[in-house]
Amino acid sequence: MDINGQRRTNSGGIMTLAETASYLKVSEKTVLRMIRDKKIPCAKVAGQWRFLRTVLDDWLLSRMNAVQENDLCVLVKTDNDSVPLSRLLRTEFILMDLEPGPKKEVLEQLVKPFMEHGIVKDDGAFVERLYGREKMVSTAIARGVALPHARRPSENPPGGPLLCIGICKEGTDFDSLDGKPTRLFFLVYTDSELVHLRVMAKLTGLLRNEETVKRIIRAAGPGDVLNTVIEEDQRVLTADR
Repeated sequence: MDINGQRRTNSGGIMTLAETASYLKVSEKTVLRMIRDKKIPCAKVAGQWRFLRTVLDDWLLSRMNAVQENDLCVLVKTDNDSVPLSRLLRTEFILMDLEPGPKKEVLEQLVKPFMEHGIVKDDGAFVERLYGREKMVSTAIARGVALPHARRPSENPPGGPLLCIGICKEGTDFDSLDGKPTRLFFLVYTDSELVHLRVMAKLTGLLRNEETVKRIIRAAGPGDVLNTVIEEDQRVLTADR
């Protein structure tokens, strides 16, 4: 069930323009205008706009809360589209050997690098926020990928945006929408709801490329993962020109 109490109609949570308009109860023209004004997270695939339901749910929830004025200023003054995902990633935040296990244990592994580098002071509280989001609806979006994150990024300690990538080559049960094991995790860390949404939108675009997902999972080390993300950043930048 989604946040409106409606039954999900596609197993991957990926929606077309028409499905998104119906989901938001607005016209397709309104959605297109929001895309034009960069007010809604989405990605263009083969000339068609696609939307990830879990990202839209978070976007809706964030809009129901008060938005800090300084976030709006940053959004207006900063060209966020020019910031590639690879700039949010460090090799020390790339975990090549996540151990399979219960959700909370997987989340604890993903949070550990942020704890070790002083970004997160209270790892227990942060893990609980992540786990609370998972209890609402799993962030495993099918095809072996999950995007764990806090429901309300503004509750996080100041910092970010940063990404932690975790790879569990044998796969683990993370309540994926397609019922298959999850092997690739992108943990998004920021204290800004607006920045969080921009990063999630970028991740959605990156993860639409199945070959990129496979290359990251098969990577020999953190350097190879980072290079793959850099190459995808460059491909997207070239395609947008």
